[in-house]
Amino acid sequence: MRVRGASRGSVADMSPLISPPAELLRRFGVTALRPAQQSALLALAVGRDVLVILPTGGGKSLCYQLPAASGMTPTVVVSPLVALMKDQVDALRRRGIAAAQLSGAVTVPERERAWGALQDGTLTILYLSPEALASRATVARLARAAPRLLAVDEAHCISEWGESFRPSYLTLGRVREALGAPPTIALTATATPRTARDIVERLALRDPLRVSGGFDRANLRLEVRRVSGEGERAARLHALVCGAPGPAIVYAPTRRETERLAAEFVRIGVAAAPFHAGLPTEERGTLQDRFLGNHISVIVATNAFGMGVDKPDVRLVVHAAPPLTLEAYYQEAGRAGRDGAPALCVLLLGPHDLARARLRLSRGMVTADRLRALLRLLDAPFATSHGLGGERDVLARLARALGATAEEAAAALRLLLEAGALERRGATGVLRMLATQARLATDPSLPANDIAALRLLGAPATGRRPLTLADVAAVAPDGDAPRFLHRLEARQLAVWQALEWPWRVRAHPPGAELERLAVRHTSRRARDAWRFAQVARMVTSPRCRRTVLLRYFGEDTPAGSCHACDVCGTRRGTLS
Repeated sequence: MRVRGASRGSVADMSPLISPPAELLRRFGVTALRPAQQSALLALAVGRDVLVILPTGGGKSLCYQLPAASGMTPTVVVSPLVALMKDQVDALRRRGIAAAQLSGAVTVPERERAWGALQDGTLTILYLSPEALASRATVARLARAAPRLLAVDEAHCISEWGESFRPSYLTLGRVREALGAPPTIALTATATPRTARDIVERLALRDPLRVSGGFDRANLRLEVRRVSGEGERAARLHALVCGAPGPAIVYAPTRRETERLAAEFVRIGVAAAPFHAGLPTEERGTLQDRFLGNHISVIVATNAFGMGVDKPDVRLVVHAAPPLTLEAYYQEAGRAGRDGAPALCVLLLGPHDLARARLRLSRGMVTADRLRALLRLLDAPFATSHGLGGERDVLARLARALGATAEEAAAALRLLLEAGALERRGATGVLRMLATQARLATDPSLPANDIAALRLLGAPATGRRPLTLADVAAVAPDGDAPRFLHRLEARQLAVWQALEWPWRVRAHPPGAELERLAVRHTSRRARDAWRFAQVARMVTSPRCRRTVLLRYFGEDTPAGSCHACDVCGTRRGTLS
């Protein structure tokens, strides 16, 4: 554990966080704090900002939950993961700590109860998403509650050099000031030195204490295994999951691939299931619970699976293809061996994998002229009784009109939405049924909640009357209309056909601003290409895998062989 930065305040100013009561620690299931946790708590006790970079399983959540339970109330926690919010709120309530969340996953009455508890001082911790903080009314209500601690989870999302950059995080510096600049703790499991600097600057942290835990997980054996083609890749995957001495996670690059691989594993007798963000929230929760309870031995997932999943005995993690960043690789491989016992992490590398990924990253060029053309196109009224089709159809139509690829049209849309030149509108459309009533009534594989929602929308007569996305969101199981509609289309139940463009032009930025947006996009493409080059370096280098990985994160590495990767050989006691 490393701690950098001079302390501020005196020991006399510190609260009981210096030595939390044993009874309080037991409520959180621990008997003693780790050195990194203790350092973070001492800093917060004297009102100091903190940046915590601890690996998966390093105990980051306790660094803000314990101060909240010790009197730093209310504590506001910003998290991008709705499912993780729910898990943490449920766990805190079981420990007798008043916690709530504000997200699309809670009902209006639940939201109002949370606001009421916050205002009357009976709420200890409030979780909400960064998108919720785009509302000035929300920020004003939070400011009136005078939070004593602000926690920003997954803080790497604030940096364009961080894994999973989210533009909504960019407003958090201003939000923090609007809340009165309370002591702030930013937490992440993966941050390069550059990402760490971005977090500090964009949150305007004042001389923060930087707490970093060692990234090295000595119990994990890291391997890259080359395969000659798809046949050998499938055979290696089958052999790995069938020979795993315990639970396994297989990461695949696309939702379709997770479903295909899971079906293959089931066919050969392995208890497997796919997991991706397109599944209903309830179904994802059920799958996660079944995996945690050892009713499923293999989860085949996109990177949607893993955040906050505390399963200590995963013995195998396989990447069916290279991820796009070392941050993603480290996070996902780190799901293995959290109990400290040996575990195996294998990345399969085909002869064309790196070239395909580079090609995918190179797509989607955006110019100022294309942004200008897109604004003109969306400014023109458009409606048809036949509908624009589903989301992919709308994007394809835009791309054709622009003379661009779907990737280029999507990239241009994202830039203009981020810049505030576009906004999503309450688009109208018709929901055309694809499934028969007999299938809806008898197919056991269909999620009951989705079918119930479809019936509430008026199926099978939905295609005969216009609906708004708000109508759909009101009955969608997780309140997310686009995700619900995507599931319906993916399962061949129904298809949404928009009657107007789903975006509205708010402003036509001047040419200079469009040029800046295009330059920003070019910079992001260069960043993504550089980050993937580091992945390619790790998987092709003749040097120790662990050394390459740790140096990327700014960690010192011991001299000599690690004896726990395929380059360095095998150490006694590790998996082979």
